[in-house]
This record gives sequence, C-alpha cells and structure tokens, in this order.
Amino acid sequence: MVAVALVATVTQQAFAHTQLYNVAIGTTVYDKYEYIQPVVGPRLSPVADFTQKEIRCRNTDGSSLPNSPYLSVKAGTTFSVNWHHYNASLQDNMVSPSHRGPCMIYLGKVTPSPDDIQWFKIYELGFNKETNLWCSDVARNNHGKVDVVIPKDLEDGNYLLRTELLALHKAAAPMGAQFYPNCVQITITGSNNKFLTPPPAYVKFPGEYQPNGKGILYDIRTDKGLTYVIPGPVVYPPVQNPS
Repeated sequence: MVAVALVATVTQQAFAHTQLYNVAIGTTVYDKYEYIQPVVGPRLSPVADFTQKEIRCRNTDGSSLPNSPYLSVKAGTTFSVNWHHYNASLQDNMVSPSHRGPCMIYLGKVTPSPDDIQWFKIYELGFNKETNLWCSDVARNNHGKVDVVIPKDLEDGNYLLRTELLALHKAAAPMGAQFYPNCVQITITGSNNKFLTPPPAYVKFPGEYQPNGKGILYDIRTDKGLTYVIPGPVVYPPVQNPS
C-alpha cells in the first residue's frame, strides 16, 4: 500500500508540472522537442534554484548548441509555443489547475558566451480580474498553446526564444515560486535590422529574478491576483500580441 501511494504521489506531482513540447508557425507544427534545447534532469520539473544558471533554459549552460539546427522565423510572424506533459493528446493537460500563474516569453541574441546574452521580453500575460483567469488557465484552456508575434524591429540573426511559465501556488514562501523555462533556437530573418528607440529593457539570467522580487514572493491564496505584478522588464514596444 505504501509503494502504491508513493507511485500515485510521484505521478500526481509529474502531471502537475509542465514542459515546452513543440512549436508552430501558422499551420506548420514541428515535431516534439524540435529546435528546443534539452533540459538537465526531469523534463517536467521546475528550476530548483532560480538564482542559478538553470533559470535560462532549464539547463546548466543556456548557450546556443552549434550542432543543433535553428528554426528560421520571419520577423513579424506569429509564432506558437505549446506546453504539454508527455504528449499532445487532448487528455494531456499542460499543467495542473493548481499551478496558476503568469506566462512570459523572452528573446536573447546568441553570443559566444551565454553569460553575455541580453534578454528582453516580447510577451507577458498575468491575471485578468474580469475573467478571474491567469495565463496558465488561458493556455490550458487553449490546449497549452500561446501565440506571440516576433517583433519586426530587430536585428537579423540567431536568437534564443525563452518561454516561461511561473506557478505561484507555493510562492508565499521564499524560493517557493516554480519557474518552468525552455529555450527554442531560432534564426530571425527579414527584420528592419534595428531596435526602436528607446531600446528594449535588457536583463540577465541569472540575476533578474530574486527570492523576494516583485511577482515572485507572492501569496496567491490571500491576494488572489488582485495586486499581482508580473516579474521581469516591460514588454518590448513594437509587439502587438494576439489576444
């Protein structure tokens, strides 16, 4: 009985978590994990310490992988990311309803050293007071899919597109917030080869998220999203994200 209970607990914990399963451009849906950087350890587990390098891409490096392909994406294109557990079936929910919180998507132009990557945010969705839904709820209701527009005013080149789901159910305690980042290797083409003025707000990972930071140390059960502020910088201005 103890063994059965332990297996059930582990299974429930696994299905509570999530991963970036695949990506899509329009009607072209790419294969499982295609262009997505591998993670270290269990694919569904959150980053254990979000002040360390694993916060970049859920791996210990977070750099580009020279022997792995990049997906060519035209600037201005609507790009879809899909979170799931183990497969893309309708029965495979992206995350447990208890793991509520915001979604963020960043871009960082590839540099020789991953420590030098400057990240800027191109998408965020937190809590909607009118619908009482978090981004995690919206994405789960959309079978794990979130759409983002790749900005037109960038420089062409190789980028890491960093997706992130933040679960707040344990965030009332320091280091209780659960981050689920993944990185996609893309090559942006057809842009205006410039950033608008003012330039995007750059951040570094690790460094941007701190245990007592805004939107990270947060009691979701007491506040219920009413005063929640999404962590990280402001979204880069030229993006008009789909609703």
